[in-house]
This record gives sequence, structure tokens and C-alpha cells, in this order.
Amino acid sequence: MRGPDFQRPSPEIIDILSKGSTASYTTIFSRQGIRDIWMPLKPLFLGDKTVGPALTIRSVPHRSDITRDIAYVPGTLWPGHPDDAIDAVQPGDVVVLDGRGDTREGLFGDLLTMRIKEMGAAGLVCDMCVRDSPHMREKNLPIFCLGSAAPGGTVYNVDYNVPIGCAGCLVCPGDIIVGDDDGVVVIPQGMIDYAVEEILEIEAREVFIREMLAKGHSQRGLYPMGPEMEQEFKRWRELRQNEEHRK
Repeated sequence: MRGPDFQRPSPEIIDILSKGSTASYTTIFSRQGIRDIWMPLKPLFLGDKTVGPALTIRSVPHRSDITRDIAYVPGTLWPGHPDDAIDAVQPGDVVVLDGRGDTREGLFGDLLTMRIKEMGAAGLVCDMCVRDSPHMREKNLPIFCLGSAAPGGTVYNVDYNVPIGCAGCLVCPGDIIVGDDDGVVVIPQGMIDYAVEEILEIEAREVFIREMLAKGHSQRGLYPMGPEMEQEFKRWRELRQNEEHRK
């Protein structure tokens, strides 16, 4: 089964959202009372980051009466590989797999990961392990998962482009996924504009605070920002914006 395709944001929007960290996004959304958007999934290789719209895959557990020979027959209702979902990947998508939290096996390995990379995927978020980890670094694809495991996946991939649960979070097709060393954040599709506006503000504040601390300024009145430093920040940001417009 498949859900309807979704609208993907412009490269300019993705570029702006890429400026934010998962820590910043959890702060931004907590102000709106939204705290269930963070997944405790870490990158397979530290330092990797991914940002892009979610193409989701839903899986169900294997059952022994459905043999693997049947599961891998083309056109089966219980596919062992998410071939249709992979064929639907567009450049910039982040593939998000509901792996049911399984740490005993990995569905995505060397070959499936190579295929989504060739399709232009910006990352893989997987609520289970991956396999073939010695070959994964060469793929140059950010992978966020529960670690690595030798056994192959036994799950059946029954739906794609549908709402799924991944590491305790609801992920809908087209939600923006942001992953870095602190985990993975889901930006709801309907709140992308809010996230863009807020991330430009919060990232500017953090740059300003770092500059002030580097000059020896005390954190008092700076973090959190008091009235005097707030005015100083506004002058600093206006000056930077004018400089950027002149470029």
C-alpha cells in the first residue's frame, strides 16, 4: 500500500532549516508546548547531519507461516524489501523506517543503502539496526539508527508514504527530519514556516552570545538575555542584515 505523494519544500527552505541544530528546534517547539518531536537515534558516524522531507516506510513483524520465499516474490502483499518505497525516493528525501525498535537485525544494509543514495536520498532514519556497517561509511549518507547488527531484517514492509511511529515519535510524510549528534527532530509539515522564522532568530542570538562570551562578557544578563543586552542584540542583528543586503 502507498499513501499520496507530498509537497516538498524548496531548496532555499531546506538550506535555512539546515542552519538549525536539533537542540535549537527542541527549544523552539517547546515554547509552543510541543515536546514529543525528538527521537533518541544517534548517527552511525558522529558528525553526520541530515535535513529533508520524510518518506516513510511502515513495517510489521515477520511470522513463520509466511515464508521468506513468498515474501520476496515480486508483487507480494508482504514484501521483504521496500522496493516500491525506494523507487519513490526523490532527491533530498530522508527515508524514515518504522523498525519497531528492533536491535537484533537490520533491514537496510550495504545494497539497499547504496540504492537510496543513488536515488538522491539525503539520509536514513531507522528505528532498528542497520547491517554491513563496514561498508556504510563509504556511502557518504547520514544514517541515524539503533546501531549495527549482523542478521538481516525479517520484517515485512507493508506501507509507505503513510504516518508511522519511529522511536516514539509520529512521523507523517513530508514532515521535515533534522538529525545531528544530539538525535533526530521532526518538524511538522504544517509548522515549517514557523520553524524557518524562529530558527533564523535563535541562531542569530546564539552567534551573538558566542561573540560576546569570546570577548569576555559575563553570561549574566546575556544568557538568558536581559533588557540591555536585548537592545544590543537588535542593533547587532540589524547591522549584520544591512551588511548582507549590500553583498
